[in-house]
Formats: sequence, C-alpha cells, structure tokens
Amino acid sequence: MNLTLRPYQPADAVIITSWLKSEYLMRQWCADRYEHYPVTPEDMNSYHERYIDGQRSHALTMTDVDEVVGYITLRTPADDTTEQRLGFVIVDDSKRGIGLGKALVSMAVKYAFETLGATRVSLGVFDNNPAAIHCYEAAGFHRVSRQDTESYPCLGETWNCIEMEQYADAIIRDIKSDEIPLLTEFLYEAIFQPQDAPKVSRIVLQEPMIWAYVNGFGSRTGDFCRVAIIGGAIVGAAWSRLGCSYGKVDASIPELAISLYPEYRGRGIGNRLLESLLNTLCEKGYEQVSLSVDKTNYAVSIYRKFGFETIVEREHDYLMVNHLNRR
Repeated sequence: MNLTLRPYQPADAVIITSWLKSEYLMRQWCADRYEHYPVTPEDMNSYHERYIDGQRSHALTMTDVDEVVGYITLRTPADDTTEQRLGFVIVDDSKRGIGLGKALVSMAVKYAFETLGATRVSLGVFDNNPAAIHCYEAAGFHRVSRQDTESYPCLGETWNCIEMEQYADAIIRDIKSDEIPLLTEFLYEAIFQPQDAPKVSRIVLQEPMIWAYVNGFGSRTGDFCRVAIIGGAIVGAAWSRLGCSYGKVDASIPELAISLYPEYRGRGIGNRLLESLLNTLCEKGYEQVSLSVDKTNYAVSIYRKFGFETIVEREHDYLMVNHLNRR
C-alpha cells in the first residue's frame, strides 16, 4: 500500500458515504452530527461548508495511490491550540482487517503533532464499538478515567462514550545555558505538596537548604541536567549537584532532583528523565547518586523500581541511594 493523507475534496463524499451501510454504523461514526440516514454526498459537503474551516477544523482523506480508502477530521475543541480532537473516523468497509484504521489514525495523530503543533490528541468512542476501541489502542491511545460517564440516547438505546487521549512524545536532552533560570520553576514543582493541602508559598524557595539545589547551577563540577521538551517547551527537568542539601550523603556523591509541571505527570516522562540522568551520571563516572523523598510521596515506589535503596529513614523522609555501578 502507498497511503497518504490529503485535504478532503467534495468529490470524496460519494465514496465515503457509500461506506455507511446502516444507520447503526452511521450513528457510531457521527453520533447526532447528521440528522438523518442515509447520509448523502450533498449532506456531507453541506456539513463541510458549515463546520470545516481549515483553521480550527480540518478534514483529511486517506488515499492508496489515487483510491479513497479513509476519512478523518481534526478540530480544536477550545481556544487551546495544543489539543486536537479526532472525529468522523472511517475506512473503506470492503478493506477492513488490513490495518487501514490504525494507519489512518496514526497518520492523523502525526499530522496533529507535527503540522498543527498539538501536544495532546483526544477522541470519544462509543463503548458498543469494540473494533474502533481496539484500533485506537493499537494506535497509542489510552482511556481517560472520568467521574461521570457521558451517555447519549440513540436508536432506542443508551450509548456510553469512552474518552481516550494520546500525548506527543517528549524529547529528552541536556539543558541549555539560557534555560537554567527555568530550574527555579522546577525546584518549586519538586517540593512535595499533598494533594489536599494548601499550596506552599514560593517564598520557601529562599530557604538556603532549598535554594542550594539551583543556586549558581552549571558552575560546579557535578552539575548535570536533562530536560523534557514537548511542543518546543520545557515541561520537566532532572538535575544533580554534588553533596547538595537534604539528600546529601557526602561531598563526592551527586544528589538528584526531578519534577514536571502537573499537567505532564502520569505519562512516563518522569521515568524517561530519571533514566536519562542516571545514564548521564554513569557515563561521567559516578558510582552512586542520592536523593531525599517524603515518605508519603508516590515517587518512593518509582525510585525503588529504578534501584534506589533507603539508607536512612528520618521522621518525614527517606534518604535513598542508587549504586550506579550495579545497573
């Protein structure tokens, strides 16, 4: 196959609407966006004229050489252009089972990230459409937990909607000298704050034991930092300093700190940052690295997974060490 995505053309409607073989399939495809079944080519083109503007919404046709084999839309759901939402996903029903659905979704996600500059792509799918759910999961989407299930009355039934999302991959690299001031932001994010507790004032950064983690960073032996980039912006950092502060073992062992902006947590970016910094320290010849972590911080289990061991248990925190030469 030679699959490509191109802008939707009005002539495509004749082919795309022919794939909707029943009202049930049509409603799985578009919910209530079209009023009646069957959807005609004229209906589809009228919808495009009204709702697809090429700026906040895009319609794309997938072709195999010159043959139309798929269709999908992307739209910005709010004023935040970092998110794109997939919709109206459909492939030629005579060619199912050969990976067209996964290819279509994957190509649209790539377009959203690389061309439209999105960092998040989302979609909704009815739970009575297992084939579509499997396709989205195969293309890298994950289900989003929601307190309330979104439901729609459809064809005499109640259809429940599953929310799914996928994030752009983060680029991990060394921090640049002009980016070092951002470590103050990540130092604040690194301070453990229980979810239900009032936020700590940023004045706390002025405490010498805390400020030591970033003061004059980059000027000392043992100052190393790796950052995570999404959409051109730094969203997380992991850095080390020799014998720094709360996690100090001795002056020869670097101490590690790591944090991400809250909206980027839970995506595996922190794991990648941590692994990257540990590899950097290994390459630089360090045999150990230490850290301090609050006993109630969920990150304790993550550090243990990466080989950190508790060497001192204090009232509120653990002093942990990773023997890099054992990795």
